[in-house]
Amino acid sequence: MERAQRDFKGVWILREIWLSEELSLMEKVLFVEIHSLDNERGCFASNRYFAEFFCVSPRQIATYVAALKEKGFVTVTIENRNERTIHVTSKYAHANPQIMRGLKREVSQLADRFRVDNRRGGMQKTSWGA
Repeated sequence: MERAQRDFKGVWILREIWLSEELSLMEKVLFVEIHSLDNERGCFASNRYFAEFFCVSPRQIATYVAALKEKGFVTVTIENRNERTIHVTSKYAHANPQIMRGLKREVSQLADRFRVDNRRGGMQKTSWGA
């Protein structure tokens, strides 16, 4: 079995997933595996891959994926009759690193605009006249 490429550093389970009473233990660990394989293009792992990874049958995996979809934890799209893509729903998805860097930069710029000048006891004037 060939392992899919990913940046694996260990297992970390979102609090909402770990404490969820509506998910079985198997659904939780399957969700974590899907989450770790889901990138901008989605997770393309097959039921057979998951079955071998978790030592269960592909049929059981299909049932668990369907349950995760029904409960709103993942979305599943099928193209060309046999190309499945699984995405973790936006509530649980990874933040895009480029977007996060941009947001941090914007926060830093805003903080600089409203920096308090301790020597004069007030806010500095900004280029836009505030």
